[in-house]
Amino acid sequence: MDDMTRVAILLVKATPELPIVGTASGHAKLLGYDPQALRGMPLSLLCPLRQPDGRTSAETLEGMLAELQQVGSLSQHWSLLTRAGETRPHELHLTLTERDGEPQVAVCLVDISRMEFAEVLNRTKNELLEMVATGQPLQIVLTRLTTLIESQFEGLYSTVLLLDLDGRHVHVGVGPRMPAEYMQALDGVEIGPTVGSCGTAMFDDRLVIVDDIATHPLWTHYRGLALPYGFRACWSSPIHGPDRRVIGSFAMYYREVRRPSPEELAALNTVSHLAGIAIDQERRAEERRRAAQWLEEQVQQRTAELLATQDELVNSRKLAALGQLLAGIAHEMNTPLGNALLSASALRAGSVGFAQRMAHGAPLKRQELTDWVAQTTAGTELVEQNVDRALRLVNRFKQLTEGSGRAVRSRFDLREAVLQAWARVRSHLSVEHVRLACELPDGFMLHGYAEVLQQVLEQLLENACLHAFRNGRSGQIRIGAHRSADDRLTLEVRDDGAGMPAADLARAFEPFFSTTFGQGGNGLGLFVAHSLASGMLGGSLELESRPGEGTVARLELPLRADAALSLAA
Repeated sequence: MDDMTRVAILLVKATPELPIVGTASGHAKLLGYDPQALRGMPLSLLCPLRQPDGRTSAETLEGMLAELQQVGSLSQHWSLLTRAGETRPHELHLTLTERDGEPQVAVCLVDISRMEFAEVLNRTKNELLEMVATGQPLQIVLTRLTTLIESQFEGLYSTVLLLDLDGRHVHVGVGPRMPAEYMQALDGVEIGPTVGSCGTAMFDDRLVIVDDIATHPLWTHYRGLALPYGFRACWSSPIHGPDRRVIGSFAMYYREVRRPSPEELAALNTVSHLAGIAIDQERRAEERRRAAQWLEEQVQQRTAELLATQDELVNSRKLAALGQLLAGIAHEMNTPLGNALLSASALRAGSVGFAQRMAHGAPLKRQELTDWVAQTTAGTELVEQNVDRALRLVNRFKQLTEGSGRAVRSRFDLREAVLQAWARVRSHLSVEHVRLACELPDGFMLHGYAEVLQQVLEQLLENACLHAFRNGRSGQIRIGAHRSADDRLTLEVRDDGAGMPAADLARAFEPFFSTTFGQGGNGLGLFVAHSLASGMLGGSLELESRPGEGTVARLELPLRADAALSLAA
């Protein structure tokens, strides 16, 4: 049918039978007929019994002739039959004319099968590209592609085979109408120069047309596989990726010996191209999935390594902090305990000498006895002072380690809590030269950890007394508070003392940092206050200070039902 004309003119008599009296189609055949063979044939014999819309062809032609005699010309979408029995769409353009006084009809036949097929291919292309763009699975895309093409050709069986990444072995893609056993037999086959139509097409990277499987040499080793299923013809085209590398094949099978028509060759080319796009996108997606999986595995591995390193670092820091803490404790405890031990040793030595004199009956003068009593009193006072200092250090260390488990929530007055903290400071420090101005109103009731808040206030007040007013310098400490709109309580402990240089201010909250070692300072007061404020109380503690301008300790605490402090009714 390759030599059939696409446009031809028939001259028919204007009688009900519409017999053909002449043709004009060049040297090509018309619907597979030689032009001379059509003379005298009724036009209805070139038509199927019924048109696609269900009308009978003969009756419709009679109606068209009657209409033509009135209007002179008309056009009609029409189906005609080829000599091989294939129905083809045409456009009929009929014109009423006259020759030798006899009415005739000039019928122009325009074969539009290729145009319609081109539209089908274009719709197929658009649909498949949309499926690929929306990420449809490869199996679904290829099945839809082969199904659409098979619907255009009667008796067509099609397959898509995939070439493995090694470039040698075949894997089954799809074959909707093919026998399952046949497709399974193809899976894993190694391509080569004589491996049927598909294996050869992929190996040689060329279009392979086999019109008779039973006799063609390419099928010598595989005709026993195809012939039992009735397959006689097989045409295969290689499928290429974007880099022109062969990635598969598309094949068309028929159960009769035959060669492809131009439409079938066009379909073979188009489907191979579309399948290449779909396969390439799937492989790219698989590469992205593998890359993402590899990246995730690398992230998990690196995360595990970082966590292990972090644990080691934390343990190292814990050991270092523990070492620093133990060193600080040893240093701080060594001084008061050493002084107490020295005083006790001196008292013991004096007691031994005094006892020996009494044992030998040596006379004792009043002055000697008076001196001994004075030495004993001074020694015991020194022991008491140093033991008290050691006990206060131990209490500071306990404050660092005790959690909220031992703290009790209670309802308390903020002003009273401040005054109690100040009373504790005055009980163990000589601060007659320092005045406290509590600017808090009476009846400011809170509910929470009163004892913890008092500890923080006590540390701040003690720190001011020891560092802001050295050497008996007099001054004043003012404590005020205000509540912000976002339910936060701000307490300010403000002194008018010596102030702090920037270097000391930057290290004020470091453990064991003190500018008065050996003078009663141990470097834990502000560290304890900061730890309790940010830990148990859930707030913050900041310092503002300049030399000669005093210091402000600003304690900010949340006032919520779920916080350490809340407003009491």
